[in-house]
Amino acid sequence: MRLLPIAGLVLLAAFSRAGVLKVTSGYFSINGQKVFLSGPNIAWQSYGYDFGNGMYDVNGGTLESLLQSVSDSGGNAVRIWIHVEGDNTPQWNSDGFVTGLDNTGTMINDLKRFLDAAQARDIVVIPVLWNAALMRNQNVINLAWDDAKLQSYIDNALIPMVSGLAGHPAIGAWEVMNEPEGSIIPGSHPDPCADTSALAGDGPGWSGANIPMERMLKFLNWQLAAIRDSDPSALRSVSTWSELSGSDTLGRKNYYTDECLERIGGKPGGTVDFYQIHTYSHNGAFNPTSPFKHSGSEFGLNKPLLIGEFSSICGENWSMADLFDHLYYNGYNGGLTWMYSAVTDCGDSQQVQNDGYQHIRNYNDPNNGGLVEFDY
Repeated sequence: MRLLPIAGLVLLAAFSRAGVLKVTSGYFSINGQKVFLSGPNIAWQSYGYDFGNGMYDVNGGTLESLLQSVSDSGGNAVRIWIHVEGDNTPQWNSDGFVTGLDNTGTMINDLKRFLDAAQARDIVVIPVLWNAALMRNQNVINLAWDDAKLQSYIDNALIPMVSGLAGHPAIGAWEVMNEPEGSIIPGSHPDPCADTSALAGDGPGWSGANIPMERMLKFLNWQLAAIRDSDPSALRSVSTWSELSGSDTLGRKNYYTDECLERIGGKPGGTVDFYQIHTYSHNGAFNPTSPFKHSGSEFGLNKPLLIGEFSSICGENWSMADLFDHLYYNGYNGGLTWMYSAVTDCGDSQQVQNDGYQHIRNYNDPNNGGLVEFDY
């Protein structure tokens, strides 16, 4: 009889750790304490081939060593890409419908191993499902055009994956798509939530996938709703390539409001819990509306704001320390550097990124960013 209360306490403790990252009064919190996310975009070790079909056996050791380096430097979060362009996962049939997560059935276990490694190092993870900055796989493009095919992905891959990992403390948030603007086609529409004509000269549509914003919003809304239903404790997000599509005050329009996602997509609750903006300098200068030219409050958003990609090499000659200080002391809720696993365009070296995490690791000002180095 004495074992029953102990078992109950164990279950209660496990439940209290589910979905460790929360949104509280407009900021991120862990165990009731305001926190500031800092860390890298690992993004990938092998582009699109890190998880599923046994690929973690190939890449997991390297990925876990990267987690250790982040932890040693004081980082507390990583952003990592999952399906990317759909070449490895999910599992497709010859008609372009999704029949499962992967061909060998290792996907959930692969992800769990990575999440376990992150949890052991007090790092929260943001898994990113799709990449719209490049969209070359016609099967993925068809998900945005064909409701039945999108539903096949949701039923046979997304729900099993999110449900299978539900409550894992290391899941910071599920991000449905990296930079949807890369695959939209700018154009006019009678609904302002789908009218992207104002973005025509700003760069969106560079992937050539040519998906109208109304179809993209449905693609996002349906998946966000499925994630909410499969794991209500998990936060959800979408990342924007620029503030120009993520703010009504310092941009053209915020296309990812609850109103836009729900009205165009049609699924109540298929919304984001926080906003995410990416920002880089071009020709040596930030946009005048860049987050590094403004405070977070000037964007007029009603949810936390994460700067999900930035770098010092494309940072208008700001040092990494100065970039992090600006975010921490000016109303942002975190910053994730680009990119940790390889040298890419606008990608800083690991050492430069580590120096940034080290610079703020001991910050703990509740009137500004909050606690950086936390245990959970």
